[in-house]
Amino acid sequence: MPNALNSGLVFLINVIFGLFLTILVIRLILVYVKANYFDPITQFIAKLTDFIVKPLRKVIPNIGNVELANLIIVLILEIIKFSLLISLLFGMPNIFSVLILSIGDALHLIIEVFFYAILFHVVLTWLQPGSSLSRLLYQFTAPIMQPFHRIIPPIAGVDISPIFALITLQLLNIILVNPIMSSGYGSGLGLM
Repeated sequence: MPNALNSGLVFLINVIFGLFLTILVIRLILVYVKANYFDPITQFIAKLTDFIVKPLRKVIPNIGNVELANLIIVLILEIIKFSLLISLLFGMPNIFSVLILSIGDALHLIIEVFFYAILFHVVLTWLQPGSSLSRLLYQFTAPIMQPFHRIIPPIAGVDISPIFALITLQLLNIILVNPIMSSGYGSGLGLM
């Protein structure tokens, strides 16, 4: 029975932290791209996260377009998440491995948010090309898509650059995030 309870707790921790961290990462990107603050989606994300970001932002200002307070909160929540998970599954966590896992998972989450935003934007441009959500997603994905748009011109009016952007994001996961995560798991659990 304790094993089933641990599995349930691991599931809940992953879901609750995963959802809130995803919302924080979306906010981080929205601030970075200077999204229209009065857009309903931007307002929704801001209202969900202001309670935790605004107090810290009074102490830690933005650096350029990067909302540093939000980034620090993402890392702190990642540390809490991995500390809880490792404690439940393996016992006392190694703080060094928790830190490595937190950084790796934050990078993975940023890549994943961009991946699904690009995918969703492509589908939305087929279904509702002029919608306000499509414009917001265009702005949201611009940091990733602009270099690809410069390199890969449309072929017969079809923009194939999202394919290469998605491949590159997956490649980043493989060559950057996976080694970081493996290092964190290895050093913390004695697997290296």
